[in-house]
Amino acid sequence: IAPWCDSGICEMTASVVSAPPLDLDRLGAWLQAEVRGFRGLREAQRLIGGNSNPIWQLRADSGCYILRTQPAGQLLKSAHALDRESRLVTTLHGTAVPVPKIHVLCNDLDIVGVQFYLMDFIEGRVHRHVGLPELPTGRRRAVYASAIDSLAAIHRTDIDALGPADFGRPGNYFERQFHRWCQQYRTAMPEGDPEMERLIAALEHTMPHGAHRAVLLHGDSRLDNLMFAADEEAAPRVIAVLDWELSTLGHPLADLGQFLAVQSLPADYLLPGLAGVDRPAQGLPSEAELRERYFRAMGESPVADLRFFKAFAMFRQAAMSAGLRRRAALGTAVAESALHFGNTMAVFARVGLDILDRPGRSD
Repeated sequence: IAPWCDSGICEMTASVVSAPPLDLDRLGAWLQAEVRGFRGLREAQRLIGGNSNPIWQLRADSGCYILRTQPAGQLLKSAHALDRESRLVTTLHGTAVPVPKIHVLCNDLDIVGVQFYLMDFIEGRVHRHVGLPELPTGRRRAVYASAIDSLAAIHRTDIDALGPADFGRPGNYFERQFHRWCQQYRTAMPEGDPEMERLIAALEHTMPHGAHRAVLLHGDSRLDNLMFAADEEAAPRVIAVLDWELSTLGHPLADLGQFLAVQSLPADYLLPGLAGVDRPAQGLPSEAELRERYFRAMGESPVADLRFFKAFAMFRQAAMSAGLRRRAALGTAVAESALHFGNTMAVFARVGLDILDRPGRSD
């Protein structure tokens, strides 16, 4: 059982790479003045589990909370926009998409030095490994069924009713994202990488064009960005969708491609995948089952060939890894794992190229 975190298993650590220092007296006074019912901040424990934004568990006389902050130091343009993330999560609270309640966003850099927000602490389970080794074989399919259903719930969100229309332009999603992440990659890694350059060229050649229906995208759809109820007896149930930093409006198959693509990673990689794993023997659904469940939930005809969407997800992961390597070199990384992920950027690019080389339908 783990508290809310932005990427999988959280663990307490004394090694903090670029988290801002917290002045508990100043922070506690500000929260007590701004958050109804908050009182008596006693302790802040840094939680490690992702490479995005630092998170802290706060213990106060009024209960437990989660504080999510920007990293300290220089940030890439448009990265770590907690104001945008908190606005969307606040809008989604109480809808069919389960999210924690956000109490307050702080833009005053005098409080902790960076932008932050405070939200509810939710106790549940986050599955770090897509193979679900911690679960009995008979419960694994149900976890994936709940995960796919939660993704469909996000994509069925009425974006006009919720009002996040300024979260992104609805057209030319992949062209815009491709341009953005190429810029991020080349800014972070101006010397380039041969496999990444081959993947970029291949994606340019296979890029889908034309109009498409825009939906609310999570932006980083993975099993470890979901929190499940900790009840071992009940059917697995998603109780919180986490880490909305990359959310936008766009093509729904971008999220589905991301969810499926990370399963194509090697099973012994830092972010373990299912490459070479006998899924039926492990009680895991095939990619075809996951794809078909998603399209049934959306009430749409299945798209059999998802190669571009999965390879594009690997391209984005590779570009993010380049950014992690840059932040590690500058001393602004959030976690010790940043350098390891950054130095293995080519793994994502290689898997993306492998995906494009496979037959069109995955079963």
